[in-house]
Amino acid sequence: MDYYQMLNRAIAESGYSLRQISRKCQEEGLSITPSYISQLKNGKLPPPSWEVTKALSKVLNTPYESKMIFQGYLEKAPDIIKEYMAASSQLNKILLESLCEIKGESEITKEAVKFLDELDVLSTVNLAQKHIEDGKFKPSEDFVKDLKTYSKGLVPLEEDKSRYMLNTDEMEPLIPKGSLLFLKDTPAALLKTKDVILFKNGIITLVRRVYFYDEDILLVPDNKNAEIIRIYGFDEIDYLGKVVSYTKEF
Repeated sequence: MDYYQMLNRAIAESGYSLRQISRKCQEEGLSITPSYISQLKNGKLPPPSWEVTKALSKVLNTPYESKMIFQGYLEKAPDIIKEYMAASSQLNKILLESLCEIKGESEITKEAVKFLDELDVLSTVNLAQKHIEDGKFKPSEDFVKDLKTYSKGLVPLEEDKSRYMLNTDEMEPLIPKGSLLFLKDTPAALLKTKDVILFKNGIITLVRRVYFYDEDILLVPDNKNAEIIRIYGFDEIDYLGKVVSYTKEF
C-alpha cells in the first residue's frame, strides 16, 4: 500500500473533513492547507517529512503512524534501498505462501498469494515476524485474520460492518479507490439488477454489481480488468449487504 493510500484510509477512518484536519494541525503547531492535504491523499505530491506525517497521525488518531512514516521514507529512498527492501519483502511473501501449503490449509493457500502479493513492505515484515519464530511457522487461528487485516481490499471501519474502505480499483470509474462505502442489510431476495453489493468469496471481501440472467447471477465489476463471478444462488457466497452510498472525498 502506497503512502497516499495509507493517508486516505486514515482520513476516512477519522471522519474529519480536510478543513477540519487543517485546523486541527494548526492547533498542533503545523500550518498546512486543505489543498496540500488533498494533494497528499491523491498521490499528487510525494510523502511529506516524518514531522508532518507524525502530526497528521496525531490529529487523525490513527494506528498507522509507523507504517506511514516508514512508507514515506521508502518512497523517497534511493533506488538501491528500494530494490533491497522489495527483494526482502518478496522473500518473506514466498516463505509465508510456502508455510500456508505446509500447514495444509487449502482455502488459505488458494487466497494467500492474492493477499500477500498486495502487502506493503512493513506489513509483510510484521506478519512474518508474528507468525515465524526461529525459522518455524507458528500455527494460529489469527493467521487468516491477519492476512485480511494486512492486505488491501475492503476494510471494515466499524464493529457493525456498515462502513467499508475500498482499497481496490475494481469498481472504477463509478467508485474510485479510497472511497468510503455505506452498507444496508438488504435481503438478497430484494436485490435488483445493477445493485452494488459486498460479499465474501472464500476469505476475500469483494464489491460487485448484480446482474440476473435466467437462473444465473453475474457479479460484475465496473473495471473490465477485474474478475466477473458467476453464481446460481446467494447461498454460494457470504452476502454482506447492499451498497447504498459512498463518499469520494473526506
